[in-house]
This record gives sequence, structure tokens and C-alpha cells, in this order.
Amino acid sequence: MPQTHLQPQRDQILRDVLEHVHAREPLLVLEAPPGSGKTHVSLRAAVLAAHHGERVAVVTQTNAQADDFCRRMGREYPRIGVYRFLAREADDIDLGSSCALVRRERDLPVGPCIVVATGAKWATLREDADFDLTLVDEAWQMRWADFMFLSRVAPRFVLIGDPGQIDPTVTVDVRRWETARRPPHRAAPDLILADPSSGAVRRQLPVSTRLPHDTVELVRGFYDFPFDSWASPGERHLVLPGASKADPIDRALERLRAGSLSLLTLPTPDDGPPQDEDLELAETVAKTVRRLLARDARARTEDGEAPLTPSDIGVTATHRVMNARLVEALGELASHVRVDTPERWQGLERKVMLAVHPLSGVTDPSAFDLSTGRLCVMTSRHRVGLVVVSRDHVGDTLEGYLPVADQAVSRPDVTGRGHAQHLAAWRRLAG
Repeated sequence: MPQTHLQPQRDQILRDVLEHVHAREPLLVLEAPPGSGKTHVSLRAAVLAAHHGERVAVVTQTNAQADDFCRRMGREYPRIGVYRFLAREADDIDLGSSCALVRRERDLPVGPCIVVATGAKWATLREDADFDLTLVDEAWQMRWADFMFLSRVAPRFVLIGDPGQIDPTVTVDVRRWETARRPPHRAAPDLILADPSSGAVRRQLPVSTRLPHDTVELVRGFYDFPFDSWASPGERHLVLPGASKADPIDRALERLRAGSLSLLTLPTPDDGPPQDEDLELAETVAKTVRRLLARDARARTEDGEAPLTPSDIGVTATHRVMNARLVEALGELASHVRVDTPERWQGLERKVMLAVHPLSGVTDPSAFDLSTGRLCVMTSRHRVGLVVVSRDHVGDTLEGYLPVADQAVSRPDVTGRGHAQHLAAWRRLAG
């Protein structure tokens, strides 16, 4: 049975957010762990504000997120009209009968409404918009520099997102701003919460409905606030009716009978691991996928038991070239099994995931390698089971690494923290 005793905590946080919106308070930041229903909260907040006669601007980070928000509005609140504000040159897209497309600023609706657009599109406004509330979805993917443009949209903000995910993408040298009070490349919610004068109300969603219980114990180490799993211990696991072989792949799969985490390692060559692309590792991942299907694996959750199909399986690696090798190794299955980078897996899920460990091809990790956003995303996309595939040197590499506190003055030791989180995660997986 699910941990239904957690329901009152979930309900209370939702009430807090809705009361904040109803009271027209200026600023709220909602931190959400993976699979905790943050989009549902965003929808409820937008609908409530519009119901009370407000003009709501919903800000997403990508066009795909904006389109998904509109589609979910149509499914969950079909009687509420929503407007998709998009570029003039963008192709027409069917987002449901309750969603209208708007391409020009002067055609934005007057009166109570919900308008959805990317942050880049909102930044193109030539005049101050007359909205009442700006609701920022996936807020930890928004840089402070981009957030500043939203001051022209509305005077009040609700920011909802996952603080454990990958930092906003930056393509320029940012060292000159590292000691600034508000570095323009940093995630906007982090700077807001670090500033006592912001007056921000801070809340956290306390339950992940996606992740199994033992996965939450692993992923929780990437966050600064506690949360639990909706699933009880051992409630989600694989059922493997086919006969098991005495090989590493089947031994890894057998561990998913009793839990959700498994580590499958290959020996690291004496001259070091392959770096950008590891053909042997790619073939091992593909064999694991095929073995899951050949054994007629079934996924058991609190909702029952169902056969595992290729579309229920996802694969991820940090390098595009490695993902290309994984697609090649999967062959005909690649049209059903999604293979992508962790950046593109954000917001998505599958019943079973196979992840190539981000340090599998690294023996001298850099600060970039030790950033835990990618590892957090890679270990939090599954509902039932995760197999991490890696060269076996990673534990020794992390144990022998000596962090150097080379961060700018007054800045936190991100590298040291990342090393500690990577090491703790590896020890849990290896254990």
C-alpha cells in the first residue's frame, strides 16, 4: 500500500501555495523533488488566479514545456481558456480546443486570462505588460539575467522548480561575475532565496510520487530539504518470470526483484577507460535492454502489475557521441527505447531506466564532472527500476580524489560538495 499518511503534508503545501496566490502576496518559491507533481501545482495556481479575475503569465524555459503546459490545461481544465503566445514564424500547432494561438503582442487578451510563453518570448515585449501574476515553471532552469526581463510582465511571482536538476546553460566565460551579489548566470531562485531582503515565502513539496522508496534514499542526498516516497519500501519492483543466467547482466537484473537500484560494472582497461564513446559499455546496455524483454519482465507498482514494453524503457548518457553508439547498439529497438542526454530527460520518466554513469570515462574529474545535476537527473527518471552501467574504477577515482577549494572568495565550495555527493551516491549503488 502507498504511504497514504503523507497525503496531509502534500495537501497542506498545495493549500499554502493557493492561499499565497489568493492573498496576492508578492513572491513565493516552491522547491520540488523529482516526480512530486509540480506541474499540477502550477496548473492549480494559474486556474485559481484566473478564476479570481487576474491576468496570469506562465513562463516556461522551452517551447516543448509551454506546449505541454497548454495540453495539460486542456486535459485537466477543459473549460478554462488558455493562450499560447509564440513567435510569428512558428508553425501552427494543435494544442486542443481550449487553447488559442497568439503571435503578436497587440493581440494578447484583455481581462482575466492565462497566457503561456517561453521566457525568451516574454522578453520581447516592447511595452510593460499589464499582468497580475507571473508563474515561472521549471524555475531552476532560468538564469537571473533572464528573470530580470520578467519585471516588466507582472509585479508578483510564483517560482516552481526542482533545485537538484542541471544548472542553467551558459556559453560564455562567467568568472568576472562569480563574486557579484547577483551573478547573471546563476539560477534565479537560488539568488532570491539567498537574499533575506527578498521577502520570499519558501515552501517544499514533501513527496515524490514517481520514485521508489530506496531511490528516494539515494536521490535525497542531492537536496537541502527532506522528502519521502509515496511508494512503500519494496512496493515497486520488477517481476522476472524468465530463467536467470549466471552472468553479470542477469545478476544486475535480479537485484531489481527486491528494490529499484542496481549497479552493473565492467572492468576498466589498464590504460584507462574509453572516454567520449565506450563501445563495450554501449553493447552491454543494449544487451541488458534485450534481456529485460526476453525474460518477459513485468513492472509491479501500487497500481498493479503490467508487462514491460520497449517504450517503457529509457537510456541516458551524458555525451551525445555515446548516445549515438547506444542507438546503434540497440538497433531496431532504438525506435521505441528513448536514448538521450540528461538535459533532455529533465521532466520525463520511464518505468525502467539504464544510465551510463557520468564518471565512467573519467579518471581525473574536473569541477564540471563533479557537478551533481546530471547524476541527479539520471538517477530520478524511473518509476520502478534503474540500472547504472559503468566502468569499475569510479569508486577508486572518487575515494582518491582530493577536492581543491579554488572557488571565488565568498562563494560556496561547489566542487567539494559535488565530490561528497558523488561518493555517497556511488557507495549506496555499490552497496
